[in-house]
Amino acid sequence: MSNHAVELLEAFEALQPGDKQSFAVEVLRRTRGLPFDSGPLSDEEIGEAGRSLFAFLDQEENASTKR
Repeated sequence: MSNHAVELLEAFEALQPGDKQSFAVEVLRRTRGLPFDSGPLSDEEIGEAGRSLFAFLDQEENASTKR
C-alpha cells in the first residue's frame, strides 16, 4: 500500500461515524466496477469481520436508543 493510501486511511479514522459511513458508501459506489479478487479468506479473517460488524451494529443500536 502506498504512503498516500495510508494517509487516506488515517484521515478516514479521524472522521465522525456518520462521515465514515458516507465516505465508505461513496468509495464502494466508485469502485464497484473495478475488477477485484481478494482470494480465499481464512477462518480468522471471517471471524474478525463478523466481530467487527456485530460491534458496529451494536454501537448503532445503542446510539439509536439514546435518542
